[in-house]
Amino acid sequence: MWKENLYQQVEILLREHDEFPIGEHQHSFFEMAYILEGSGTFCAHTVGSERECHTYEAGDLFLIPPSRIHVYTIRTHSRYVFIRFTENYVFDSIGHYVGRALEVQSGFRMQPAQADREAIRRLMELLVEEASGKRALSEMLLSNYVNSLILLAARGLDATETGVGPEGDKARNLLLYIEQHIDQPDELRLEALAARFQLSPTYIGRFFKRNFGEDFRLYVSKNRLKRVEELLTGTRMSVKEIASRMGYIDSCYLNKLFRQHHGMTPMDYRKAHAKPNREDF
Repeated sequence: MWKENLYQQVEILLREHDEFPIGEHQHSFFEMAYILEGSGTFCAHTVGSERECHTYEAGDLFLIPPSRIHVYTIRTHSRYVFIRFTENYVFDSIGHYVGRALEVQSGFRMQPAQADREAIRRLMELLVEEASGKRALSEMLLSNYVNSLILLAARGLDATETGVGPEGDKARNLLLYIEQHIDQPDELRLEALAARFQLSPTYIGRFFKRNFGEDFRLYVSKNRLKRVEELLTGTRMSVKEIASRMGYIDSCYLNKLFRQHHGMTPMDYRKAHAKPNREDF
């Protein structure tokens, strides 16, 4: 049995076939498969080795966990978007809550609410357009599209399986709020978050730790630096401009923090990761 590995955190593939080129196979990573066009059958083995089959058509979304044997059988010419990502990517870039939700899901065909299904369709259209002709800031846009699609997929999982309840909803909203305001430190002060989410300032750190398994301050610091990395590799902004954009005191402080984290200056990082003709992000 062929098992494919992924040597980067995320990969986007746009494919179309009259006959799927490989039979039963498995991956060492998650794969999200979206049907742009066509019809056929998707079959996969569950944890208990039972065979689960679904017919597919345009607009259907499948999420295949690692090590699940699966196969596509095409009935009419089919176009796919395959988004492949590692488990570490979810935990590191999105959060433990979403990582755990994807870990426990046992099905393959996603059945999001109608509003989310339409959002997924629009995001996939944007992703295909951006991936088909890379332009300035394409890496950052693609990264945000992928993260949004993973979040929508996680939200579509059955609440009884993922353990999503009132606290889970609050935890998810907190995580989304942090992501949306990662460049606004004043909005992410414990006092500001506590007031917004109706939690005690002294409790919110423990609340975050319990739901995501990470220290709140370290999580925010790490993800602000990730956004800095994206700006360094995806824009021509100066370090001073990036420091201002991300809410750091000044460029000297950002340089010091970045060197502590990466062992190099922001400009050295930009030079080391300059890939103007990169195919996948």
